[in-house]
Parts: sequence; structure tokens; C-alpha cells
Amino acid sequence: MGLLAFVADYVDGAAGQIMVALTSSGFAWSLAAFLAGRYAPTARRAAAVGASLLVLATAVYYLLILVVSRRWSGGYSSDIGWADLPGLRSVGVMTSLWMVGSLVAGPILGLLGHAVRASAARPAAAGLGVACGLLSAEGWHAFVRTPPWRLLTVDDPFFGGAVVADMVRVVLPLLVLAWVATELRLWRPWPTLLTATAAATAAGAALWEAVDLVRRSGGFGFV
Repeated sequence: MGLLAFVADYVDGAAGQIMVALTSSGFAWSLAAFLAGRYAPTARRAAAVGASLLVLATAVYYLLILVVSRRWSGGYSSDIGWADLPGLRSVGVMTSLWMVGSLVAGPILGLLGHAVRASAARPAAAGLGVACGLLSAEGWHAFVRTPPWRLLTVDDPFFGGAVVADMVRVVLPLLVLAWVATELRLWRPWPTLLTATAAATAAGAALWEAVDLVRRSGGFGFV
């Protein structure tokens, strides 16, 4: 996951936007933790696997940025000068932010995955709705901040790719919901499923807004 996210940063244009959505987004990493928890034998293992997966992926991604791409540096000298300190600070802050996020979100998503498989119908539906809302929240947040019809008026394929990428972040979680709900026959408690999805989407979108505030306030370019 960390390696794929690193590679996606170097794909240009609309294809790059879509690849980022599939490999380096809240949807992609949250889905990985959710599925890991779903197939874990116990709730404790689900929480541990979800956290470990995201922490390791985060560490790999930022280690590659620090050592391989050196995007934080103004040049490629082996010496670290004063001009490099803001870039290093950016890497450090964003690494810390996503490590904390991994330690918080990883166990939650892992437990949700386990609960969906191991619980009765109504709790499982609630867990699936919360998971779907969290997986799609980044896409909905992007739609609210910049409506897609505005981007489509710009004569640049990059912005069209951004719209497709945001749609991927919204549509694929719904497909995951439909897949799991059908497999486990969770359609009967549909009010619980829809209510949990809506509430988690709103909460998740608010969290993504908070993350964006941190990025903008500090000028951090590493996500």
C-alpha cells in the first residue's frame, strides 16, 4: 500500500488522479483495514491487524519520500541545509498526523470489519453502514468543497480526472456496502444501515475538513 501510494504520486494527469483515488486515498487505506479486520479470527486480532496495516503502510510511504524521492529538499545534495528544514518539518508533521490517524482509525475499521462478519443482523448492518460512511467521506467532502460541475467547466483533462477520482471515492464504498450486505443478507434492517451510513459520512467529512485545515494552515504538501 505504501509503495503503490508512492508510485501514484508520479503518475501525471487524469490517470494520476484516478490512481491516487485507488491507492492513496482514505477510501483505499480504510478499505484495506476493514477487510483485514473482517477476516481476522477475533476482535482483538482485528483491531491489531487494522492498526498495524495502516501504520506500516504510512511508515513505508513517508520513508520512501524521505529517502528516495526527497521531495522535501530543494536539491539533491547529500548535505541538509537550512533551506531543507521546512520540507523536513512538513514530512515530520504529516507523518505524525497520519501515524496518529492510523492508530485511531485502524483499530476502529478493523473492529467494524470483524463486527460485520460476527454480529447479528442489526448490529452488523450498523457496523457496515458506519464503515461505508467512513470509506466514502473523503469523496463527499471533496464534492461539497468543490462541486464537480465547476471542475467540468475547466478545459483541462486534469480536472476531469479529479471528478472521476472523487466519484471513485464515493461509488466504490457503495459497491462494497452492496456486496457485503448481499453476502450477509443485511438488507432487512435497511433503516439501520442507511442511518449509520449517513451519520458516519457526515462525521467523516467533518474529520477530512479538519485534516485539510491542518494542511492549509501549515503549508504541508505531503499527504
